[in-house]
Amino acid sequence: MQATSLTRSVWEIDADAFPTDGPIEDQATFVLRYAILAPSSHNAQPWAFDVDGNEITIAAEESRWLEAADPDKRELYISLGCAVENCCVAAEQFGFDPEVEYHDPASADVVTVTLEADEPADPRPADLFDALTTRATSHELFDGRPLEDTARERLEAVETATGVTLQVVEDPVLKTAVAELQAEADRRQMDDPAYRRDLGHWVGIGALGSSWLLARIGQAVLTHLDVGDREAAKNSKLVQSAPAIGVLSTDSDGPVAQVRTGQAFERIALLADSEGVAVHPMSQTLERQALRTQLGDLLDTPGVPQHLFRLGYADEAAEHTPRWPLETVLADRVV
Repeated sequence: MQATSLTRSVWEIDADAFPTDGPIEDQATFVLRYAILAPSSHNAQPWAFDVDGNEITIAAEESRWLEAADPDKRELYISLGCAVENCCVAAEQFGFDPEVEYHDPASADVVTVTLEADEPADPRPADLFDALTTRATSHELFDGRPLEDTARERLEAVETATGVTLQVVEDPVLKTAVAELQAEADRRQMDDPAYRRDLGHWVGIGALGSSWLLARIGQAVLTHLDVGDREAAKNSKLVQSAPAIGVLSTDSDGPVAQVRTGQAFERIALLADSEGVAVHPMSQTLERQALRTQLGDLLDTPGVPQHLFRLGYADEAAEHTPRWPLETVLADRVV
């Protein structure tokens, strides 16, 4: 794998360039152009890919593991699941029935997507494909408008396809309590020098989309200044501005369940984009086990809470964050 700079050019994909008459390896590689557009914690993109015939291997890249923020790798596995879902959505668009295999339930560090030349028995909604290249994470205040009924119904139906339970929280009292947990999580995380260094690194290399100068300034601020109260106040307001909070939970707390959570979240994010709904993951509360437990108790989740995110409407469209080009994360192939 060669070192390459982060770029936004990867979002510009011409679906008509799919090598319909080419070898299966080239077709699988083209599908991966969409997989790398998946969201990930702090945009660390902790994945590596390999192609062998009609099999795509999606593996954890531990050099991009956020060890201080994510000691149990929950967010790493959720990020892998997002890439798996993008891969499957694109594969269906190009005429395949993708079959997902989780090799090691104890780690889920490797997932295989096999591209079968069949019609899917239960195809994903067709509008998810276009959302692969338009979806972006919004960090703005939402305007408070309630979710439209159609959007809400489509989002809540995702759980029946994935085995992951989605709760949509709209009660103002519960949202205020979630905002308070978020603020406390921000303060605790920002009190941890290792966490600030971790976050500062990704900000500093421009993973969140800032210019070189602003990225370096942001890194210095996060690493050396006490910004816990500022972050707590900002993120509490973000939660309060959302008409709805989404929470994904699972029966178990293992890696495979977390990969599946990532698949479910990405499908939700793509559906939301197609309905004009903005999405913003807010992971800090789940990064502290005590607060994660409090969140589950507060919302009476039907299992273990795995992912928390805002849903709503923003006045301005979010910008895409940059990605490492496919050749950086793909083994032994020229793309």
